[in-house]
Amino acid sequence: MNLRREVIRRIPPLEKRDAELRRRNQRIRALEAERTALEQELAAERDWSATLVDPAELARRSSFTQHLVTLRRVTVALRELDPERRHPLRQVPFKLRNYRLAASHGIPTPRILGVWEDPAGIDLDALPDEVVVKSDGGAGSHGVLPLRRVAGGGYETLDGVLSLSGDEVREHFISRTAQHRISGPYFAEEVLRQPGGGPIPDDVKINVSYGEVQHVMLRRVSRHGHLRSMGYRYVDADGAELGAVMIGREDDSSVPVPPDLPEMVEMARHLSLATGLPFIRVDLYGTERGAVLGELTRTPGGRQPFRADHDERMGLGWEAAASRLELDLVAGRPPGILHGEHPVPELYPEGHVSRSADPGAWAPRVVPCAQCR
Repeated sequence: MNLRREVIRRIPPLEKRDAELRRRNQRIRALEAERTALEQELAAERDWSATLVDPAELARRSSFTQHLVTLRRVTVALRELDPERRHPLRQVPFKLRNYRLAASHGIPTPRILGVWEDPAGIDLDALPDEVVVKSDGGAGSHGVLPLRRVAGGGYETLDGVLSLSGDEVREHFISRTAQHRISGPYFAEEVLRQPGGGPIPDDVKINVSYGEVQHVMLRRVSRHGHLRSMGYRYVDADGAELGAVMIGREDDSSVPVPPDLPEMVEMARHLSLATGLPFIRVDLYGTERGAVLGELTRTPGGRQPFRADHDERMGLGWEAAASRLELDLVAGRPPGILHGEHPVPELYPEGHVSRSADPGAWAPRVVPCAQCR
């Protein structure tokens, strides 16, 4: 083999030929990789096209997905129409605000361990070895880091996938704030423990239309923010199996129905009525100290392609909820988000508008729970 290479090296035409063959082989491999990627993209697009609904069909029936698309458009328009955040849709996206709302109705929330106006000021040294750092504003996992301190003073995410220094934790929030994906203030809360569960507790996400539960999505998270590794299961308010109601998402029966689901359902119904919206998703966790609020979500992300019968049933539920809400408003229900009479902690830092002499729309409207509808 060495003799062959030496012969080729001494005969320039042969060396040039072999170099050209190597270049062409590399090009072929690159094209094959590109073709594979395009084939995968095409397959994904075909899967997605199979979930699309004919507009003529939507005109003949109600659709949760269609209502959700409309709601997303409305929330964008409200940014200009409601700069003072008077509308409940403009108030829901703030985690600490929702914690105060839940606490006012006697619903447990995570314990807050520290709050900072600026992400550069996040003081990790003053926190426990395990903690979840979050931004007040922002959806999805962009503004959430569940962390564990490791030897040497660094950190890793609770799933063990990502390693970060303290400066990198702060930079995570600084960069995403600069990209307008999240907003402050920034806070640290306790790590919630699920009995018998992994480092990240299962999500219990409950779709509620003004007091009526449409479905419960149970989600098992093995890797933080990694959607493809998650397991999903859909059940009704009683925990009965609904099957694969979302198109393209397999039903994972290994995700358990939480034993305190009835309590979670009542919490979700109560908060749904308190927000005064036709639709809200209430995210909860089953922990060692019982059900705890995760967050409130006004417009779940993603495509949300549900099976036609389930999509129609939830769409009709949304419409009925809007009518019930209108009737309650006519009958005297105060408009907007209604806080209960339980004492609430002051979670926002000094200087926040909610703590000013004139908090405006940040001032809670407190009424007895019976008046929430």
